[in-house]
Amino acid sequence: MTRVALPALILLLTAGSAFAADAPGESKPAPRPSLAIGSLPENEIGKDLKGNKIRISDYHGKVVIVSFWASWCGPCMKELPLLAGVVKRVGPDQLQVIAINYRDEPERFKYVANVLKDIPITILRDPNNKTAKKFDVQGIPRMIIIGRDGKVAADHTGYGEGMIPELVDQLNELLAQKI
Repeated sequence: MTRVALPALILLLTAGSAFAADAPGESKPAPRPSLAIGSLPENEIGKDLKGNKIRISDYHGKVVIVSFWASWCGPCMKELPLLAGVVKRVGPDQLQVIAINYRDEPERFKYVANVLKDIPITILRDPNNKTAKKFDVQGIPRMIIIGRDGKVAADHTGYGEGMIPELVDQLNELLAQKI
């Protein structure tokens, strides 16, 4: 059984607060998640930095975290390197992180993507918010966790310390599952 190190997840999950950002300079209480647990998420989610189409089904058998982020979202910018650390710890054969940029200007996205280019996550830009609309993103950070079976296992918007035990349990349970 693969277990995620609790200290790594504590750092990951305490990086933000219980609020979600909607646009630069805005904070509001985190909206309720909108994806039904056990549902199949949208499969086609965009293209990576090399122009390759990214489909969730390409990662069947792995736990997948889809994270919507922006450079102007402080918790998001702390989250991405920490998610990469979790991938390094449990292994990219077990966990895939797909980080989808939300509402950044192209120049800012390119700068941040270049800074993050060596971390083991897949980075995408969503220039017309097509993917964000498919996932009904209403605030960030937004994390959708997909099980090895390809179904939505968890849907979180915003972060707070009270969420840590639940998220640790969710990831450990999903990583332990066999398909």
